Amino acid sequence: MKTIVVANQKGGVGKTTLARHISFYGQRLQLNTLCIDFDPQADFSKSLNNLQDNAKDTSKHLLASHLFNSKGDGLLPKPCSKNLQLISADTGMLKIERGDLQKAIDAGKQSLRSLSNQYDLCVIDVAPGISNLLVTALSIADYAISPCKPDRDAIDGLLAFFLNVRKVQEEAINAELASLGVLLNQVNKNRAFHLEIEKQMRAAWGTSVLPAVLYERAAIDTAKDRPVWLTDRGESTSMAAKEMLEACACIFDQMNIKAGK
Repeated sequence: MKTIVVANQKGGVGKTTLARHISFYGQRLQLNTLCIDFDPQADFSKSLNNLQDNAKDTSKHLLASHLFNSKGDGLLPKPCSKNLQLISADTGMLKIERGDLQKAIDAGKQSLRSLSNQYDLCVIDVAPGISNLLVTALSIADYAISPCKPDRDAIDGLLAFFLNVRKVQEEAINAELASLGVLLNQVNKNRAFHLEIEKQMRAAWGTSVLPAVLYERAAIDTAKDRPVWLTDRGESTSMAAKEMLEACACIFDQMNIKAGK
């Protein structure tokens, strides 16, 4: 199983949208995909819980806080759709935030190891800000990626996030963690300021900024419970679909993940 964390310490940058689509892309490649929601706002959980396949499922399933204690013994992630399962956010995560960080890291690593032989891909969505859950997510992941708007505040959050990535690497909490870099998101082609910020970021950070770009598209904003490349009529040929597929393909290529593993 390969695990990717999607995070930026600034909110509103498209973090959960990207986490959803990475998960849907894993499903598209027929990978057995585990989704974990470490954001108490639970938007990632809500969108997957709304999938038609599991809308009537009321049984008990493994929750995010259970990864750090024994309350989830015997419980399994929630099936959402074919090849897509979820460990939902829950209020018990607040105790993890206030608890001992090293204990959280150790428990998180052990829990993920116990699940790893069942899945090909694990996608973790993390709340903005510096938190125990962010550091824990980075400690158990193979890869980290950050979506970022062409906005000064978002870039500040981005820099803080990658300082945490470096800290996790250098302090040997997870020396194997690889940063996939930055995915520019919500870029408006008609705003000179956005294009100039993109130019400056690429000049300063080079290949740390992914070649794919997600532009401002209404279709992406409305694609909450489905990938933007699918509609009621089938496969979409819209620019939003094309750009999202290109972004996901770029991310998966960097993780060296191919269809059928």
